[in-house]
Amino acid sequence: MIRSRTSLLSPRLGADYATHPYDAHCIILACRRLACYRKQWYQDPEDWSPPEGSSFVQMRSLVQHLLDQYTVPDFMASAWWTHYPDFTGMELYLHLGAGYSIRRFPKLSPFEITKVMAEELIDVPADLCWMSAIRWCQIRSLGGDARLARILISQTMLRWPTSDERFWETVIRFLIQYQPISEAEMSAIVNFIQEQRFLPAEKTWGIGAGSTPVQPEFSLQGRTLMSLRRHMVHWRSDLMDRGILPPPDVNRLDFPWERCEIRAFRCKQEDEVWSIEELLTPRQLQNEGKAMQHCVADYISKCIRRKTSIWSMKKQTGSRQRRQLTIEVLPEKRVIFQASGKCNCEPSEMAREILQSWADQEGLTINQTL
Repeated sequence: MIRSRTSLLSPRLGADYATHPYDAHCIILACRRLACYRKQWYQDPEDWSPPEGSSFVQMRSLVQHLLDQYTVPDFMASAWWTHYPDFTGMELYLHLGAGYSIRRFPKLSPFEITKVMAEELIDVPADLCWMSAIRWCQIRSLGGDARLARILISQTMLRWPTSDERFWETVIRFLIQYQPISEAEMSAIVNFIQEQRFLPAEKTWGIGAGSTPVQPEFSLQGRTLMSLRRHMVHWRSDLMDRGILPPPDVNRLDFPWERCEIRAFRCKQEDEVWSIEELLTPRQLQNEGKAMQHCVADYISKCIRRKTSIWSMKKQTGSRQRRQLTIEVLPEKRVIFQASGKCNCEPSEMAREILQSWADQEGLTINQTL
C-alpha cells in the first residue's frame, strides 16, 4: 500500500521529495514497528490519503491515521522511526492517542509533569524528540521563553533527563530570572554547574582530586548573575581560600587537607611497634590504595571536605614496616566506620586489639559491623 501510493519506499531521482537511503531505512523501521502494534490501529491503512511533503511528513500522517483516536502532538511521531527502538516513546504515543493525559503516563520519571507542563505539550516544535519536548514544556511552564528552551535543549546536557531534576529546576529558574544575554553564556553556566557539582573532581580539578565532584553541594541560592560570573572566573582561587584546592606552587597530590582532631596512636607489643596515623594528602591515599589493593583513593574528595578521615595501621618489626589496616573514621561522630586489610580482608585478632586500644584512648566508637 505504501509503495503503491507514495514514493517513500520507491524514491525517484529528481522528485521533489526524494528519500535519502538513511531516511528510507527509518521509514522501513517505522512500518515494521507499526505492524507490530496492529491491534492498536483505529483505522485501516487503505483509507489513508498521503499528503504532499517529505518522507517524514508523509510517515507522520500515516502514524496519526492509524493510531490517533485523539490528536497527538506532531513531535511524538518521531518515536516510531528512531534508529534504536524507543519503546517508551511509542508507548507514550499510544497513551496520548487513546486520549489519556501525559500526567497519567507512569514512565516519565524523574520528571514530574505539572498541569501547566501538560498544557504546553500541544505547542512543542515538531522537530523535537519527546524527551526534549518534556524539557521544553518544563521551561515554558516556569516562564521561560522559546529562545531559552531552544538553547538549553540544543546546546546543553539538559536535553535529556538528569539524576537531580529538582536541582536543575533551580538552575532553569535562575536563568529565567536573570536572562543572560548570550547563548554562549547560558551554555557555559549549565556546563560549569555540571562540572562542579556532578562530574568527578579528577576531570574538573586535575590528577589527584578523586572521583567525588569539586563542589557537590554547589547551589545557586543567594547568588546573582554577577556573583556567579565572578565565581566561574575565580572558582579555583575561591576554593584555594577555603582550603579545598592547593596554591599554584604546590603539587595537587601533595597538598594536605586539615588534620583531624583525633590523635595518632603508637604502642609496643613485645618486639613489634604498632602505629595508627592519619593520611593527609591525595598521594598518601593513592599509595595506601596501591599497597593494600583497594579503592581508598576514591575517598580523596571526602577527605578534602572533611566528611571523613582515613588512617593507616602499620606494624614495624625491626627495620621492616608493613601496613595492616586501612581505617575510615567519621570525625564529627567520632566513629570508626570501617577497617579493611589487604584486598579488603577482615582485620586479624591482633589488629582488632590495637584498634580497640586506639578507640579507648581517643573515645571513639567502633561500628558494630566491624
